[in-house]
Amino acid sequence: MPAGKTYEALRADVENIPVINTHDHFDGPGDQPHHTEPITSLTLGYVRKDLITAVGGPAIHDKLIDPEVSTEEKWPLWQQVWPKMQHTAYARVTRVILRDEYGLEEISLEALKGLAGRLVDYRDEQAYVAKMDRCGIRCNLVNIWPDWKKLLAGERPVHDRSRLLIGCPALHGVRSHDAVQEIAGWIDRRATCLDEYVEVLREICRKLKDLGAIGLKDQAAYSRIIRYDGGTRGEAERLFGFFMDDPRRSLGYPEQSKPLDDFLFHELMRIARDLDLPVQIHTGYLAGTYNDVAKANAAHLRNILELYRDVRFDLFHGNWPYAGDFLFLGKSYPNVALDCCWLHCMDPRYARRLLADAVATVPQSKVFAFGGDYGALEYTCAHLAIARDNVAAALAEMVDDAWIGLDEARQIAADWLFNSPNEFLRLGFEPVSA
Repeated sequence: MPAGKTYEALRADVENIPVINTHDHFDGPGDQPHHTEPITSLTLGYVRKDLITAVGGPAIHDKLIDPEVSTEEKWPLWQQVWPKMQHTAYARVTRVILRDEYGLEEISLEALKGLAGRLVDYRDEQAYVAKMDRCGIRCNLVNIWPDWKKLLAGERPVHDRSRLLIGCPALHGVRSHDAVQEIAGWIDRRATCLDEYVEVLREICRKLKDLGAIGLKDQAAYSRIIRYDGGTRGEAERLFGFFMDDPRRSLGYPEQSKPLDDFLFHELMRIARDLDLPVQIHTGYLAGTYNDVAKANAAHLRNILELYRDVRFDLFHGNWPYAGDFLFLGKSYPNVALDCCWLHCMDPRYARRLLADAVATVPQSKVFAFGGDYGALEYTCAHLAIARDNVAAALAEMVDDAWIGLDEARQIAADWLFNSPNEFLRLGFEPVSA
């Protein structure tokens, strides 16, 4: 944790600023995991990737996360793996949970055994809401995978502290007749040509907006380069007809399907424009192991950002490790906001440098400081504690450099954590002051 009087003063103030959680993967208590075995409970989410890479494979990892294996049986393996990765930012989230939730600074077998009956169950509505209130989270913007047909029929409500994003990769990544009809079936339709499928996409987005969805979210970077070429309609129609003419066919991936995928992505951007829905896009680092981060660099989106000037784009994850490209896009494109979701538990030092540099390069209305990007509330709240540290540290650096004053730093923090996402994404909350 940083030191210094400026940091300490700012950190105390930052603690009390309410937060818009710009990105997460759970919707209310019903989506919360709960395990009674402590090591399984403390190794949810991204820390599992460090467990794998620390030992070179999944064998030990699989036993450590198995809820049916006792803490005593896991302990020798834990002693073998934890010292090798305990200082990563993912591991720091686990440490913060232990510290803030259970008052534990050190991990021992006796301490873990003592947690067995104390692990908080956030499937309980009261516990869930109370935790959000303690952490100062006003709402979570959620990218989830519900039964879309039920949701569109009004049979699957969204929690009142959640704001739904419409997941896009499956919508523009169709490669078969069955995939098209499955999506059309969400609204009891069938599509027989490309134009009808585009109509289906428009109707789905319109209905979801009417049900409270506040934007679109795309994470296709996990499976393809995020460069979407224009002028592909003719090829898209040919490819769509290829599998519609014979439902037993499917498009090869990724090269054969790219023109259709590109065309449909452009159509979704036009739908976003017409419905006035912002678009969140995964850029930079990819979860898991063995992937190619170069295809996820936000710089690939330049043509999209320039073409769709009436669409608001929320670019994710600090574009790690491409900070320069990220800041360039935020500085150069009025319709782009820079989102640090996930970033603080991925690379906190990078996050601090990025935020400090952003003070001098990007209007504070263009920066969103926090998104949890977990599947469990306690992990999001621990991540938020680290994010508050980073916001205070970055701003303290700029105060000590005499670039800004303390009061200005406090207002920037309030904007980054709450006002900027609230205004840019049009969430409708009253703005907060420092």
